[in-house]
Amino acid sequence: MARNQRLWERMTELTGAKIQAAGLVCVRSGTLLTAADYTRPFGEQLQLAMSRTLARGYNQLIIVGDDCPDLRVSDLLTAATRLQQGQLPIGYDRRGGIYLLGVDQRFLNPDSSEGFSALPWQNEGLASALTHFLTDRFGPVAELAAVWRDWNERTDVHVGQWLSGSFAYLAGPIWSLLISIRTHYFLPTRYVITGRLVQGALRAPPGFGR
Repeated sequence: MARNQRLWERMTELTGAKIQAAGLVCVRSGTLLTAADYTRPFGEQLQLAMSRTLARGYNQLIIVGDDCPDLRVSDLLTAATRLQQGQLPIGYDRRGGIYLLGVDQRFLNPDSSEGFSALPWQNEGLASALTHFLTDRFGPVAELAAVWRDWNERTDVHVGQWLSGSFAYLAGPIWSLLISIRTHYFLPTRYVITGRLVQGALRAPPGFGR
């Protein structure tokens, strides 16, 4: 358990470092959700956190998981650009899910967001269902070119480019922790919302991660 906790801390550090390198800011879900909120289904938790963040006056949000070490700074920058162009970006993972989602203030409209929490979250059919949902409510989505692998179980872990490059100082300890954990582990999906400073806004869109 102690190693698993250190693993999550390092994974969160890695995600945060990439967010910072992209010139974005991050606010973790623990500041947005209460203990009672965490008893709700995952989709409801995510929708609550997103709505509460947008309600603070932020115009655009980028939601990414801290369980996708292959996430690149360029993915975040591309997503931010698409949002500024009025498009909603999606980054697909290799199992039919997503590793990134961008939304804007339109999501606060109850008619637009109704049904979002009921999508098949944490299911391999999510990417298709979410794409249809967003296209129906907001128009065509902006699909990111990169398709990455998120980590939920030991079989998902692989050696990737995340082990080298600018963030090797964080990736190295993560790999050391991974190979030292011999028992089966499950990595629950936790999300971070982040965003670029919007011209004319009082502050930058925040990020959140549990």
